[in-house]
Amino acid sequence: MESLALDLPDLPTLLADLLAQVPSGCVTTYGALAEALGSEAAARWVGHWMLHHEHGPGCTCHRVVRADGTLGKFIAGRSCDKARRLAAEGVELEKERIEAIDQQSFHSFRTPRPLAALRVAQENVARRINLRGRRLMPETVAAVDVSYSGERGTGAYVLWDLEREEIAWSTTFTQEVVFPYITGYLAFRELPILLALVEAAHSAHQEGDVVIVDGSGILHPRGVGIACHLGVLADVPTIGVSKKLLSGQVNLKDMAPQEARPVLLGGKRRGTALRATDGSQRPIFISPGHRIGVEMAQRIVRRQLLGRRLPEAQYWADRLSRAAGREPASPKTWRGRNSCLEGGGSPAS
Repeated sequence: MESLALDLPDLPTLLADLLAQVPSGCVTTYGALAEALGSEAAARWVGHWMLHHEHGPGCTCHRVVRADGTLGKFIAGRSCDKARRLAAEGVELEKERIEAIDQQSFHSFRTPRPLAALRVAQENVARRINLRGRRLMPETVAAVDVSYSGERGTGAYVLWDLEREEIAWSTTFTQEVVFPYITGYLAFRELPILLALVEAAHSAHQEGDVVIVDGSGILHPRGVGIACHLGVLADVPTIGVSKKLLSGQVNLKDMAPQEARPVLLGGKRRGTALRATDGSQRPIFISPGHRIGVEMAQRIVRRQLLGRRLPEAQYWADRLSRAAGREPASPKTWRGRNSCLEGGGSPAS
């Protein structure tokens, strides 16, 4: 099993360094900071960080505004407080808005653009994806999912017996998570936990024939979602099952319960939208990650639909990760049927 094969960047520290480069009398935007990190997709996280970072007297986060010149929120007070600080530094405003923002904006950041480097890593993984794989229904299917409590991430691995329709084995793993959630970069946030779970299953001889990942497979802006990453690095067949569509085109109008429709990318079917139940109008989106094809991925997911929106293995991985995340961090294993989680309790060790 491979590691991530690169050092993940400390984005909060790098963002703080970028902010410190903005001189007095100038402003920058959330989008400009995201681009300096290497991807405009980080703009939402930049805004979140601005409202939750460790703010002190010398902090210059008031110099970050919206692209249209409006000031946006301010961690230390109201927009008028932000306006006063900017005006005191010589920034020209009109009714709490920077009219000539292009003339007062700073863009000359010194930056390694770390997210651009991670895109290169994704491209390297993408070249290794294999969409050929098993043709027969597996005996067991595993699922992995991660839940969060503050900066702590708890992942669960659930092994589902397709014939007996029950959990055969499970385990959890908890560690601190530093890399933030940024659309298109989920793999770099969750892979350290997921790889640890797969390794634990391997060591216990409890590996599933296929692993379902809560996230995208090839239905991803760069064709390499978290299910692809896990499949390639762990060399296991993987399927991505997500609740939202990151990439591709599909008509979702008037879908009937249990109806499946192809998701197209570049005119080719690359995944499936599937409305699982009568009770849920929202479909799930299924795409292969590695060592499996589009049609087989759909068949395996459909085989586990027992009245819920999610396939059973994925449903229980979600439940187990949430339950374990509320407890002190320690590895857990669990065998048997599902009753202890149905009542909201946590699995026994």
